[in-house]
Amino acid sequence: YMEQWFALYVQPRKEKLVEKELTKHSFVNYLPLKREVHKWSDRKKTVMCPLIPSYIFVKVKKEELYNVLQIVGAVRFIYFDKKPAPIPDKQIQDIKTFLENKVNITLEPMSFEKGDKVRIVDGRFKGAEGLIIVGKDNKKRFKIRISNLLMDLDIEFDEKEMENMQKIEEDDKNN
Repeated sequence: YMEQWFALYVQPRKEKLVEKELTKHSFVNYLPLKREVHKWSDRKKTVMCPLIPSYIFVKVKKEELYNVLQIVGAVRFIYFDKKPAPIPDKQIQDIKTFLENKVNITLEPMSFEKGDKVRIVDGRFKGAEGLIIVGKDNKKRFKIRISNLLMDLDIEFDEKEMENMQKIEEDDKNN
C-alpha cells in the first residue's frame, strides 16, 4: 500500500503539539497555518494559527493509521463510507500553494442541502439526528422524525453545529 493523506481530528488548540509529536515519531504531516493579527487593549501581535482548527493532515499507509491515533492529542480520522477518507495529494498541494502565495483564505463549513441526513455535533442536542428541510422563509431547518409518534419536529439550528452523516462517518471504535 502507498502512503496517502488523511485528515486527523485533534483536541482543540493542540494542533501544534500534535504536529511536534507526529514529526518526532517520523510521521509525514502538514499543519496549514495562516497569519492572524490578534488585538489586545494594549498591543497587537501577529500569530500563526491553524487554517483549519483541530485538523492536521497526515501522510501514512492505511495500516499505520492506528499508530497515528496513539499520539497524544490525536482523536480520530475523518471517515467516509465507514473507511478513513484519503485526501488527494493535489488538494494538499493546492492548500500549500495558496498559503505560500499569501492568498486570503476564509474557512466556510460545507453547507447542507435539502434532504441531507445530519447529526448535531455540538451543544445541548449533540447526537440528535435528522434531515435538512427548507422552511417557508427559505432558511435551512433541521427535522427530527419521531417514527413511533408519526410526527416531525421542525427546528432551526446553526449549520456549524451539524455534520453531514452521508459524508462523515466517525470511527466508533476509536471514541
